Amino acid sequence: MTDKTPVGPQIGNSADHFFQSDSDLATQERRTAKRENKAGDPIECTSKVLCLVLSEKAEESEYAYIGESGFIAKRINLLTGKTTKVFKGHTGPVTCLGLWYKDNDEYLITGSWDKTLIKWNTKTKESIHTFVAHTDFVKSLAISHFASILYSGSSDNFIYSWNLVTGEQLQKFKGHSRGIEDLALDETETFLFSASSDGYIRKWNANTGECSHVFKGHLTSVYALKIFNEEMWTASADKTVKRWDLETGEPDTTLAHPDFVKCLVVIGPYVITGSRDENIRIFEIGNGDMINKFEGHFDEVACMAVRGITLYTGSLDCTIRKWSIAEEDIRTKTENKKSLQKSIPIKKEVNSSLLTEEEERELAELME
Repeated sequence: MTDKTPVGPQIGNSADHFFQSDSDLATQERRTAKRENKAGDPIECTSKVLCLVLSEKAEESEYAYIGESGFIAKRINLLTGKTTKVFKGHTGPVTCLGLWYKDNDEYLITGSWDKTLIKWNTKTKESIHTFVAHTDFVKSLAISHFASILYSGSSDNFIYSWNLVTGEQLQKFKGHSRGIEDLALDETETFLFSASSDGYIRKWNANTGECSHVFKGHLTSVYALKIFNEEMWTASADKTVKRWDLETGEPDTTLAHPDFVKCLVVIGPYVITGSRDENIRIFEIGNGDMINKFEGHFDEVACMAVRGITLYTGSLDCTIRKWSIAEEDIRTKTENKKSLQKSIPIKKEVNSSLLTEEEERELAELME
């Protein structure tokens, strides 16, 4: 008789079969309870939502593109929740994406943990070009629409620039000592800004790759940055969001959070943040006060985007949610105070690996 016993260790599906800390069990129970929360009218996705960008075409204002941990990118109708297109080709989680327009055609650019970026025709779903140079996870990208240049940031510590028309590699930006978490161009697309897990933000000449300034102020990994009205906003694993004066290179505002801050947007007089503690917070820029908190996600809030008076958020809970940010809704405090949860304390452990503690956690969460 043939032995059909599976090869390898036998691990049950029940959480009872694993050794878990009290905080892990508490987190699991809390997330199970929050799973039924329909706040934000959740759109269910097939895997963890890592990045989100809204279509810039006026006739397609109801569509968004997302990157998932399940190795795919999708176009989703935000009104119906239906997936209208799937882009398959990566062999790792899709961690960043952007849209580029040329001759009335729309192209989707995706970056992945498989170390590559791909340019897709969004109409045909055809893969047009694969950009290969990075030696580690691709985690961020930015697009110069004036110059048709793609910038990519990776865990290999480098930034590359690419000609989006020909696919040619142009420049290699060197300076960070750890991975690149986010990239952004200023409004003139003259300067490129990079956020890194080394705790620093660098300002580069977007054309030559020369670094002209290093912004120092965060204590550890910087996950996100936005350039808005000649100011820079950054979100960090040090549990703060900072606003920087680009002329002096110094932060002039610090907004404290109870946990890692993963994403942010700036809308008029408000800055909105998404955190590892699953919550979305709205701060008034003028006085730094938190004026509201949106709850509904039951895992890390990984990305967000705004169109009009609607905020869209993507999470590791495999959902996209939408929230009204009309003035009257921003000023209306959360009604269900019983659902507010405190953040889970982070254990400080000695880590001798090449990854920071935050990077180790990110890897573990995406591989779940």
